[in-house]
Formats: sequence, C-alpha cells, structure tokens
Amino acid sequence: MNTTGKHTTIAAWPLAICRALESQGINPAPLLKEVGLDHEVLAQKPDSRVDIAKMTHLWQNMEQATGDCAFGLKVANFVQPMHFRALGLLMLSSNNLETAISKMEQYHSLVSNSVRIRIEYQSHLLGFAIDLIPNVEISDLAIDSFFASILRLSQPSHEKSTLIEKVELLRKEPKNTKPWTDCFYAPVQFGAQQNCLWLRRDLLRQASIMGDQKLATFNETVVQEYVQQLNSNSWSEKVYQIILQQLDKSEANLKSVAAQLEVGERTLRRYLQEEQNSFRQLLQNGRMEMANHYLQQPSLTITDIALRLGFTDTSNFSRAFQRHYGISPTQYRQYPAK
Repeated sequence: MNTTGKHTTIAAWPLAICRALESQGINPAPLLKEVGLDHEVLAQKPDSRVDIAKMTHLWQNMEQATGDCAFGLKVANFVQPMHFRALGLLMLSSNNLETAISKMEQYHSLVSNSVRIRIEYQSHLLGFAIDLIPNVEISDLAIDSFFASILRLSQPSHEKSTLIEKVELLRKEPKNTKPWTDCFYAPVQFGAQQNCLWLRRDLLRQASIMGDQKLATFNETVVQEYVQQLNSNSWSEKVYQIILQQLDKSEANLKSVAAQLEVGERTLRRYLQEEQNSFRQLLQNGRMEMANHYLQQPSLTITDIALRLGFTDTSNFSRAFQRHYGISPTQYRQYPAK
C-alpha cells in the first residue's frame, strides 16, 4: 500500500512544455517517451494527473535538450487560463487580481499537490510563495514557469509590467540573469530563503477582470468538486500527509491529526486498522522520511534532528533509524545517496 500519498500535477504542464519545444523546432515525443508519457494520451485527457517524479524528469530532459536553464520562463508563454480548467475560469471571473490569486492559493492542489502555496500579506505587497515538500523533488524550471504563468495570467498583454515588486528564488544564480529580469521587469534575488513572487497590492486591486459573481460561484463549485475528488485518498494517506506537515513544524500526535480530520481518535484508529495500518507505524515512517530530509542539511546536528522529530534523546533516534534503514544516521550522512 502506498502510505505516502501521490504527488501529481495537471497534464496542462507537459502539454505546455510540448508546445514550447515545438516552437523551437524540437520534437517532444522522445523526451515524453523517456519519462513514460504520451502526448496523444495527455491531449485526450487534459484533466488527467501526472506523477511529479515523471514531471521533474521531463523538465530536466527539456533543459538538456534546449541547453537553456531559463526555458521554463518560455513555457509560460504557452499556458492559458483554460489550462487550469475550472480554476482558471474562477480566477477570470473574480472581482480583481488579488481575489483571483487568493483562489490559486486556496485550490492550488488542482494544478499541483506537489508543493504548498502560501500567501504573505504586507501593507502594500502580496507575496505568492511556493514552499517545497520534503523529499518531493521539484525542478527549478517548474518554479520559474509557475511564477511566469501567474504574471502572464495577470497581465496577458505582454506590456512592460509594474505589477511585480521583486522575485525571490531558491535556485542558484545563473551566469546570465537577464532572462529573469526581462520576464518579470523587477529585481530577482537568487539563492534566496524562499520562492516568492512579490506583487503590488494596489495594482492587484485595480486590475479589472470579468468580475461575474454568478459565474464565479458556479466555477468555484466545480473546482471544489474536483479538489474533493482529488483528495479522496485512503485514511492512511490523509494521516500520513498531515504527519509530515506537523513534523515539519512540531511533533505530530493522534489527537491533533484526528482533530484536523474532524474525527474522533478511536474512530481514526479503527479506520487505520481497517486499512491494516496504525498511527504509530505511520508516525514512525514519517519520522524516518523527515530524518532522511534533515540529514541532507549539514547545518543540523544529529541531536538537532532527534529533537525535531520528537525523540527524547539521540540514542533512541539512532536505534530507530538503524532499524528502519539498516545504517546509523552518521553513516547515512556520509553516504547520502544510499
């Protein structure tokens, strides 16, 4: 049984990549085939989901084929509101761009559940942040393309934009930064602490879009149904995802997870037992997955990691890690690819 949940993205992204590659005279078929995707199948089912591991591999293949680390910015030119299906229509029917972008945060799992979207509000700025999920590899080009798509959906006229105040990117600074500054018309900070697109709130509020409340209500209903269907995982998958989220911030426990799922603790135990699982086992798996993630951060000591994961001391953590991986945390850190 898959206890980690499925991280996927909408088929619109590989389809946009195909169009971008074709515009450069590059046949996308071999690149798709290498990662186990088929253009005809994707085109017939644009609402289908693509495993994020395949998607990340495709971004890597695309970068290699083009020799262009900024090609993700060009892919955004082939993304339209309709590619986000009902969510794109919901954004277009919102009262203004600030509301539209808040809908992207609320329902981003329709586009991709492989990252977390977070909005930060300052007095005159709105920060649209893309937070990575531990142990889910996301291409830098995918982040570039997502941000550039937000700008394109906000200002489709291609006129020089003053909407963006600044851009923060986790990715290392490339030799040539001009493609990014040309795209966003704003300062771009590479090697930042987060991926965040900072937009001017006054312009977001002024930007007029369709603003049809009746249509917006209908589109939101469609989006909610889609997201509900997408998130109809097993109880084990739901619990595991919450455990990872809580471990990333604090210790996870049955009471808090049950409360988040709006069920009683005994009921949740029974649901997990029916799926031949237990909260204790899921918590242990989650701790070990997060331990793997933390051990790849040299700034964290073994003791830091043990305490972050809720172990009483380093010895208990080391024994649990040894049982799970067959190797000590210190040895694992020396051979991270193992």
